[in-house]
Amino acid sequence: MHNVRDFGAKGDGVTKDTGAIQKAIDAGGIVHFPQGVYLTGTLYLKSGGGLELEEGAVLLGSPDREDYNKDDAFPQNRAFAHTSGAHLLIALEQHDIVLRGGRIDGNRKAFMNQPDKEDSTVFAMPEWRPGQMVFFCECTNITVTDMEMTEPPYWTLFLHGCEFVTIRGLRIINDFRIHNGDGIDIDCCRFVTVSDCIIHSADDCITLRGNEEPLKKKRACEYVTISNCVLSTERCNAIRIGVGNGLIRRCNISNIVIHDTLTGICLVSQYAVTSPGVAIEDIMLNDIRLENCVRLFHIGTTVRGVRKEEAKSIRNISFSRIRGNAVKGSIIQGRSRGYMENISFKDVSVTYGRGENITEKPETSYGEFIDGNPPCAFWVENAENVSFKDVSVTFPEEANEWKNALRGENTENLLLEEFSSNRPSSINGKEV
Repeated sequence: MHNVRDFGAKGDGVTKDTGAIQKAIDAGGIVHFPQGVYLTGTLYLKSGGGLELEEGAVLLGSPDREDYNKDDAFPQNRAFAHTSGAHLLIALEQHDIVLRGGRIDGNRKAFMNQPDKEDSTVFAMPEWRPGQMVFFCECTNITVTDMEMTEPPYWTLFLHGCEFVTIRGLRIINDFRIHNGDGIDIDCCRFVTVSDCIIHSADDCITLRGNEEPLKKKRACEYVTISNCVLSTERCNAIRIGVGNGLIRRCNISNIVIHDTLTGICLVSQYAVTSPGVAIEDIMLNDIRLENCVRLFHIGTTVRGVRKEEAKSIRNISFSRIRGNAVKGSIIQGRSRGYMENISFKDVSVTYGRGENITEKPETSYGEFIDGNPPCAFWVENAENVSFKDVSVTFPEEANEWKNALRGENTENLLLEEFSSNRPSSINGKEV
């Protein structure tokens, strides 16, 4: 283990320590950071090593553009609209890397800190900002534990095309006004565990993605478990599954508390007109509490009126032991019959408030009900083999805007068993 101070790092928050830290990394093994604030630009992590930060040690992103990597630094890298391909930490095709302890701070305030003139609830979009703060690309054997990551200018932790990953005890606390401030993005990765994390993010808290296009080695996103986490995001999804052109499958999500969130759990294959869509299958979600959510679930093959000739399928998705409350209805919606099938809800108890903005316009929402917000707890459309067993739905008696507990349209084999509510339900136009 190397002490970064032995390589000339000052840790005073003023001196740029990039060169000294990189020398310590290049020497091999774990680099230890005593208490202090280490101002740095892009660092490249190496196999068989990593960073260990003492309590009170902070790795702080440089405010200067020239201290970061170029967008074309490596073939898998991508820059997007309103952000660059720059990163604070990069591990490219490496193995056996550890990050633990202390805090990594992306220095968001240096890039994005002024309220937007038209919408004071978000920051004005900067001319330039770094992209994903910590980026592992096509790496193997990664461990990130007992660490705080905060103030990213864009996504916080991005894993793309990685295998054998352990993330445990991570705390991500972001300002809700950040644009695209994701927590953990797991893209085309295999054999991943995420546990015991607390994430308050400005965008999606945790995502499973299937964007295989940039990778040298194409692979599905599969064998991922997410457990024992507390998640919150006022502007997006606590858990998002979708995005890309590949496949997401064989994943388990359990023992999760979601609170004060726009959408609790979102599974959407094709998130935009330009997206080819990703297939989603064999996902289990168990023991989940959703408190003060606007919407509990959104499961859809397409969003915002997208009506391509073809869509990727969503199938074999199960929810069990769910408790929650919301003010908007949940959606299970296929593009047309044949794309949404084998969706089950078991042991679910949910309550609904007065249905604020129940008639919102679809063009003002992200990925929601194409013809307006449904006046029911569960809207099921263009789907097959959907079941609700031991489900309780409760509305305020005075809330006349809620017409149904459940409505099914153009569905086949929609099963309600021990389904109770103080509102009626209907399937294909017939009350049940």
